[in-house]
Amino acid sequence: MATDSIKTPSEQLAAKIIERLVSEKLLTANDSKKLQPKLASGQLRAEDWRLPIELAEKKEAKP
Repeated sequence: MATDSIKTPSEQLAAKIIERLVSEKLLTANDSKKLQPKLASGQLRAEDWRLPIELAEKKEAKP
């Protein structure tokens, strides 16, 4: 059994949070890949969220 397929509880929770943000269109899939590891490790700060969420909201608001 490969150890890289086993996720810690923090990684599992981070994946669920990021998945929900993407499904609610609060985060793009591209940004989610960058933010998920930081979220899982507890290194994500408010400043890290701000721009990606603002950009996703602007992208969603375009007709």
